[in-house]
Amino acid sequence: MADHGCVARILIAEPYPEVRELLGLIVKRLGHTPVVRRAGEALRDVDLIVAEPAAPGSLELAQALRAAQPGLPIVVVSFLPQPPTWTALEPAAYVLKPFTVVQLEAAVEGALPARQSTAA
Repeated sequence: MADHGCVARILIAEPYPEVRELLGLIVKRLGHTPVVRRAGEALRDVDLIVAEPAAPGSLELAQALRAAQPGLPIVVVSFLPQPPTWTALEPAAYVLKPFTVVQLEAAVEGALPARQSTAA
């Protein structure tokens, strides 16, 4: 586990409850706070997005958060190859399902330093 000196708020946009729960546990294990969007809830001030392209509204949410927070890192987690719409967002990492805990931890931790160094 890397120590980045602060707790990151990590938005999880995942349509499958079991995977969403696993992602949340991994985020907590890394010492960060998982954020799950509720219907109609406005979100801001997140440090990273972990998104499954199949999650309803995840692309629009990622685009809106990126517009509000330029440079916001995105980690895409999916069964399928990365769609061009997500490629245009230049995600920090792309993790294919099924993934290992180590793969996801590396993707999340690898994306966070880029965000923190640009904020400095």
